[in-house]
Amino acid sequence: MPKLFGTDGIRGVSNKEITSELAFNLGKAVAVWLKAQDGNRKPLVAVAQDTRTSSSMLFTALSSGLMAYGADVLHFGVLPTPGLALLTRQFGANAAVMVSASHNPMADNGLKVLNAQGLKLSEADEELLESIMFEDKPRVEWQDIGGLQYVPNSNEIYGDIILERTQLALEELPVVVDVAHGATYAAAPYVLRKAGARVHVLYATPDGYWINNACGATNLESLKQVVQVLKVPIGFAFDGDGDRVLAVDKAGRVIDGDDIMAIIVQYLISKGLWDPKVVVGTVMTNGGLADFLAAAGGNLVRTKVGDKYVADAMQEHGAQLGGEPSGHIIYTPLNSTGDGVGIMAMLLKILAELRAEPNELLHGIVKKAQKTVNIPLERKMNEAFVEKYPELQEAVLQYERMGIRIVLRPSGTEPLLRLTVEGEEEQVQDVLDTLVRKVKDLIKE
Repeated sequence: MPKLFGTDGIRGVSNKEITSELAFNLGKAVAVWLKAQDGNRKPLVAVAQDTRTSSSMLFTALSSGLMAYGADVLHFGVLPTPGLALLTRQFGANAAVMVSASHNPMADNGLKVLNAQGLKLSEADEELLESIMFEDKPRVEWQDIGGLQYVPNSNEIYGDIILERTQLALEELPVVVDVAHGATYAAAPYVLRKAGARVHVLYATPDGYWINNACGATNLESLKQVVQVLKVPIGFAFDGDGDRVLAVDKAGRVIDGDDIMAIIVQYLISKGLWDPKVVVGTVMTNGGLADFLAAAGGNLVRTKVGDKYVADAMQEHGAQLGGEPSGHIIYTPLNSTGDGVGIMAMLLKILAELRAEPNELLHGIVKKAQKTVNIPLERKMNEAFVEKYPELQEAVLQYERMGIRIVLRPSGTEPLLRLTVEGEEEQVQDVLDTLVRKVKDLIKE
């Protein structure tokens, strides 16, 4: 297993764990790795960033490492991660690196590497990059130093691809978007306005100091209030790098990733396009979606949490749709990765084409009660955490025999232990409280 890479790249606190030296070394590793694959030819690496205060510092160091070891850099500026994935293919780059910590707090930052198809790397490739990062490699001669080219209209190029693939037309539909002071601050309004919507934009100060702070996909309260006060049909919220999206309808109901996938499945069924009849979710996917898919003649394949695992399983099963309740949704006719702006456009297209409200398309889904708590840890832990405590394993098994589903997993991006309980409404809170006490007592010991 890679030591630096988690489920979504390398992440940590800026200038402490995620430093300019680390970014330089990753740039070095990517350049050396790509040249070794292609007969020492000069590779082209696409780079984009979110709006954090540290992102420009890390972009500069990363690009210096790439160029010092003989790679050309294509700089897309501030651009959502899914935009980088699309434009990597569009411009024929050999790989890409995104400077972002996605939904993490403002102080954090991260680096995630994509291949030429815009997909996240395998763990074997991540391990190889890590080994190169800490090796003493000779820099190229002066004549072989890489160059840098800036693409000033990257958000428009990305947005136009989304509009072309969805054929979105909205005819003055009012829509609210919460861009979380992050990477979607330009792309999301651009797509909506060009499609004909009347757009109300929230939290669009991209100065790096407020990204994800009490807004965006991790905090929907303001979006709910604005949607209801303005009486608009729907609003959308993105995370810091734009690879996830959640929605809120005019009644204040949250439309999460499971709901969005159910709506897309119904649309595919209506068009005779759901083939194979498989959707990929994770251990966090609500059992209600699994029941809905079964009733429609399909099935849900579960993976570990992390969209890289979802993408791998989608490829294995030939699925065109997969995702997580948090709003990471991959729809392959649209993009190879979770795409917040693209899924927003797809959902709006479906609602407009079917002339339906979200609640009308969700009446067949009966979700099970599900609650999650985050238990702080002193440091990040791996998945072997639960195996260290047999008494905890036994408690989980006992509840599962009662028909209650338990998910206990360390976060791959933050020092947190996430505990989720799913079952009947009257059971969930009691089980959650009992397990939280047990886990906290075990951590203290």
